[in-house]
Amino acid sequence: MLSIFSAKYRPLAKEAFRCVFLMLTFRPCDVKLDERIKAGIVGKLLEKSPPTARFVNKHFDAMSFVFTILMIASFLYMIYGLYNFFVFGSCDPSDPTNCILTQLTGGNTNGANMPQCTITADFAEFYGEGDCTACKNMEPIISMVETETGVKFEKLEVWKNESNKKIMQIHNPEIKRDCGIPGVPTFLSVKNKKAICGEITYEQLKTFVLDNK
Repeated sequence: MLSIFSAKYRPLAKEAFRCVFLMLTFRPCDVKLDERIKAGIVGKLLEKSPPTARFVNKHFDAMSFVFTILMIASFLYMIYGLYNFFVFGSCDPSDPTNCILTQLTGGNTNGANMPQCTITADFAEFYGEGDCTACKNMEPIISMVETETGVKFEKLEVWKNESNKKIMQIHNPEIKRDCGIPGVPTFLSVKNKKAICGEITYEQLKTFVLDNK
């Protein structure tokens, strides 16, 4: 890795990659790079701790193999982390209002292909567009509750909209706690992290709003 980013170590790149390849195929390194590195490390350790130097000298091949595997694993996890960032954004799933990179930069860091981490309104409705009879039946009730209480529901369609689906997944812990299996329609209090689900009455929805306003 140093050979890629450092001019000092770049001449060793060919030797280094060949050594790694040979080690991963359980063959000895034939360019002697491992022996030069081993001599340099053991020589420095001898000045500070001869027992440690002897241990490293004896187990150098095994330690090299372990560090090679760790390097490859960390590289793969880095790629996985970048994938998660571009797909899910920088928000804490347990606290969707906590988007650390957004806080550090003072803006939206999710990018064009990433969903918004937060819901902008105090209340949200997750609904399905199409064959969701309960969702359609709730529309006039939601309108009445909005008029009565002054709140506005942020309406998020989750069957066809992948970004909204990911937002709902972020809030799955509180939805599962209050409703069981997540479904639509689901009504969420963003402030109090409370949820109520299904085709409910006007009184139930209004009480939910007033209790969590």
